[in-house]
Amino acid sequence: MSSCSSSTAAPMPTLPRELRDLRYEGEALTEGQFRVLREIALGLTGPQAAEALGISNETVKKQLAITRSKLKANTTAHAVAIAVSLDLI
Repeated sequence: MSSCSSSTAAPMPTLPRELRDLRYEGEALTEGQFRVLREIALGLTGPQAAEALGISNETVKKQLAITRSKLKANTTAHAVAIAVSLDLI
């Protein structure tokens, strides 16, 4: 998948303050949670996102679980949809 290799090569930009400070239902998402969610939204699998971000697959799983909880999402796809609808990713 060519989009995976381009994602791996691209530097990770710092999130703007308004995204870092955003609160949804009173709980802020961390920059790491945004980064993991963005990689998943781009179509990467958990292991691919882990490799692209230089973190373990277990960390990706934990970050996604926390993100789903904070966004009150039932699934990761639902969390992505919420983030897209809020123009977060």
